Amino acid sequence: MALQKDYYVARYDITKAECYWKVSIDDGIQGGKTLLRCRMLCYADKASADTNSGEYGGFDFEFVPDLESANNFIAQSYIYAKTLPEFSGAVDV
Repeated sequence: MALQKDYYVARYDITKAECYWKVSIDDGIQGGKTLLRCRMLCYADKASADTNSGEYGGFDFEFVPDLESANNFIAQSYIYAKTLPEFSGAVDV
């Protein structure tokens, strides 16, 4: 599971279209039952993300996991990310 969304680079005022965002392999989810910290990384495409190479940047956020949900905490992180303004319009891929 991942999200597809543009990546805006404010420093250069450019937008990379339809990037592939996924929870980081190494430090993507940290925390416990009351709060999880999530780090999503941005890649040009799925092939780059699959090899964890050439990341454009990342985005960090926190959320309270739903312990009663049928979705695991990684799936919950993607669902929650789409509620944030930074991921408005993101598409599941």
